[in-house]
Amino acid sequence: SDSSAEISGAAMDVGVGHFQDPDEIPGLAHFCEHMLFMGTEKYPDEDSFRNFLGERGGQTNAFTMSEHTNYHFDIHSTVFREGLDRFAQFFVAPLFSESATFREMNAVDSEHSKNIMQDKRRFYQLDKVTCNPAHPFHKFATGNLQTLRDRPQAMGLDIRKELLDLYNKYYSANNMKLVVLNNESLDT
Repeated sequence: SDSSAEISGAAMDVGVGHFQDPDEIPGLAHFCEHMLFMGTEKYPDEDSFRNFLGERGGQTNAFTMSEHTNYHFDIHSTVFREGLDRFAQFFVAPLFSESATFREMNAVDSEHSKNIMQDKRRFYQLDKVTCNPAHPFHKFATGNLQTLRDRPQAMGLDIRKELLDLYNKYYSANNMKLVVLNNESLDT
């Protein structure tokens, strides 16, 4: 704790990344990252967390790496407790609604399309395609409509079920690490 902190924040690191994607659904871990922002049982509005933070000068983001997915936010310390409660709900009771599932696939696809022309991403992809195909680093990490919608449908897979399976397998306390910075003592 830091008693002089005007801004508080939290980060949750989950031990799952694109290495854990099922071979038939590349990008599923990244897609799951997106879906956690799309409402929870306690705060069902899809933009609830982002709106809460935005209206109070806070911010949030997340990223999926090879073996970890990290979620983080910061906000003025006076409203941190409510922000932390809203954030915690991602890991307690996310909705994964069917309508949001299909809409968010498009957001993942747009993100992938935007990144294609970035040199940094191109070099990264070159490393991936030239490594050992048996190693999970070789997998396509971000996902797109082909990997999250088209291919699973053609294989008879229910993408929402696969998403829930991934979440239930990896999003548990023994596979998570939380860091909190606030101006209150740890005893509060």
